Amino acid sequence: MHRRLALTLVLFGAVAAGQAAAQSCDTSIEVVNKSGVQVDELYFNPTSNSNWGRDRLGENVLTPGRKASFRPGRGGNYDFRVVWSGGGEAEIRSVDICSVSRIVVGRGSLLAE
Repeated sequence: MHRRLALTLVLFGAVAAGQAAAQSCDTSIEVVNKSGVQVDELYFNPTSNSNWGRDRLGENVLTPGRKASFRPGRGGNYDFRVVWSGGGEAEIRSVDICSVSRIVVGRGSLLAE
């Protein structure tokens, strides 16, 4: 009985430590437009959320050569999506924002750095 309780406490502690580490990471993300085309819409959400949600640029756009900074509320894996002016879109999925600080918008693609 004591052995089972001890094992349960160890496992609970490991899970809690992992969650705390994910929550305490630097979640700052910079999105840089190196595509040569204006980005009209930017979406990102935790990978566990199947809904893209709202356009994170709002009324703004991301012109070529410009960047924008964001700080999602918590760490973990995120999916990113951009929509260019005149159509076209790109996605990158399961980006660990605890280990990545920049999303580069290229010609027809997104790259996590």
